[in-house]
Amino acid sequence: MARISTYPLDTVVVGTDKWIGSDSQQLFATKNFTADAVADFINDDNKVNSQSLQYRYMDYDPTVGYKEGTISFFGNVGSDVLFSTVTTFMISKYQFNRYSDSLVNFYSSPLVGSVVLLSQANKISNWGVFQWTGVTQNVTFPEMYDITLTYVSGPGSFIDTKDYLLSILTYNVSASNDKNFVYTQATPASTWVVTHNLNKYTAVSVVDSNDIEVYCSVDYDSLNTVTLTFSAPFSGKAFFN
Repeated sequence: MARISTYPLDTVVVGTDKWIGSDSQQLFATKNFTADAVADFINDDNKVNSQSLQYRYMDYDPTVGYKEGTISFFGNVGSDVLFSTVTTFMISKYQFNRYSDSLVNFYSSPLVGSVVLLSQANKISNWGVFQWTGVTQNVTFPEMYDITLTYVSGPGSFIDTKDYLLSILTYNVSASNDKNFVYTQATPASTWVVTHNLNKYTAVSVVDSNDIEVYCSVDYDSLNTVTLTFSAPFSGKAFFN
């Protein structure tokens, strides 16, 4: 058999071209691999770094449940859902096939208030533009997050088992300004439940009615609600940043 270096170079690659490799799923047996098959693997398994996030739309199946890396709806909605009818959906905390990088904070900032593009990964003509308006953790399925959106434009739809790319079209500049909230507890209490609506896991500091700092236990119930627990009841203020 001739050395590989002696074979002529093919400078025009087409999908049906083949090269030889080892199949790790078949005891590393020698196999032919087409350029099309390799390209499909790279695209379908989200193997290329990109500014767009990739998810798979999965219509809810009670025998399977909600899967990581997917976009879905609460309950069965259908295998073809027009973007123009969508005002909310559920999204995994991870993008498809990248389960070590949580996107929870990204869903809040920079996405809240921004205009985003959703498009089918292998069919750009299936697209929709939305304003991303809010995010909360789903109570029943904590690995999923409820996204609220306002439909802007686009002829597309969610098609079952198809992959979709999510990217920012217009960033909400006002969201980059640090948001804060001041809560006043007028009646002495040892537990304060505060809704701040900042859409983020905030830093919290507390002072009593004499402006003396007080330490407490902070439980983040959601991106917008916290529970503050103190050793004794008192009144004062809580600052959220």
